[in-house]
Amino acid sequence: MKYLGNNNELNSQSTKIKNPENQKPDLKKELTTAQAKVEKKSFFKFRAGKVNLTSKMFFLDNLSTMLKAGLALAPALNTLGKEVKNKYLQKVILHLKNRVENGQPLSVSMKEYPDVFPEMIIATVEVGENTGLLADALGNLADILKAQKKLRSKVIGALMYPTIVLIALCGISVFLALVVFPQLITIFIEANVKLPFVLKAVQTFIDIMKNFGGLAIMAFVIFLVILFLIFKLPKPKLFLHKFLLKIPFVGNLIKELALTRFTSNLNALLVSGLSIVKSFEIVAKTLANLYYRQTLQEISQELSRGVSLADSLAKRPKLFPSLTVQLCEVGEDTGELDDILKKISAYYEERVDNVLANLSTIIEPILLILVGVAVGFIAISVIAPMYELTMSFAE
Repeated sequence: MKYLGNNNELNSQSTKIKNPENQKPDLKKELTTAQAKVEKKSFFKFRAGKVNLTSKMFFLDNLSTMLKAGLALAPALNTLGKEVKNKYLQKVILHLKNRVENGQPLSVSMKEYPDVFPEMIIATVEVGENTGLLADALGNLADILKAQKKLRSKVIGALMYPTIVLIALCGISVFLALVVFPQLITIFIEANVKLPFVLKAVQTFIDIMKNFGGLAIMAFVIFLVILFLIFKLPKPKLFLHKFLLKIPFVGNLIKELALTRFTSNLNALLVSGLSIVKSFEIVAKTLANLYYRQTLQEISQELSRGVSLADSLAKRPKLFPSLTVQLCEVGEDTGELDDILKKISAYYEERVDNVLANLSTIIEPILLILVGVAVGFIAISVIAPMYELTMSFAE
């Protein structure tokens, strides 16, 4: 009986070993449930995955620094998870830590959060894990995000001055239409003086807004929503992005911004050890312009068939200038394509910096013309009617 009892005990232990779920709760199920709860709570806070570029940059940079200092991955994630201010990112990092502690690679864990970690970050981390250079890969990613943030800040800063001028101009126009002109109209009507054309137009507009203002605003909002939804569709959006590239100055700026990101991201992926075909597939998804994105996907297919990079780029001279094609050809021939791409990225980044630095000077003549036309319109609208009113009193 004793032997049978021991045998039953051994069988029971064997069953527990074969079914580890009996020893501890299903961590994957718990984490998935916890993630679902986090997403449910965060749904009304502009969705759960709202993690800005700066937060991602600091996370990757700090994680790289900790790993280079000799800290293991799981403790480093645990430390960062406690320090991050973004609540959603905090829960994501702690989830990654739990996954890593249970033996799952970091890149695999990141795939569960595509809204936080784009494919480029995941692919680079995966290559870093396979080569044993994860800290360097994370550092390269942090540098890329820093460059993107710097470029974005420059674009916003360059557009700030013209935006303020245009807003002020619109504000003054609205003030005149709603406050000044109605008083002038009242004076003209009381004096039995014929209204000038400008004041007639303003009076008609005011009457329409009084009688059909709600419908007009509603129709305008519906029009904007429909327009927005139309250009969210692939074909209209592609048409719009193609059209933007043809606009003088604006198209050239968009092109150079796309080339800067394209060469910078491609360089980072090639340095990480990823194949050029896979790198193109990933880089295509990082570009904002849909036409460039579609073109890079086509180039990726050509590269998989054995076509050289320089030949693929040369077929599309409107998107890739001859300088880019020639330098890429040199990089392919010498085997230093990643270094060449880094130089091309620096070149276009400098060009974009110069354009953005002088943007105020470039736009200033256009703004002066707009302000001059507005001032002239105001002068004609206010001074001329007042002159006519004075002449009517003199008679």
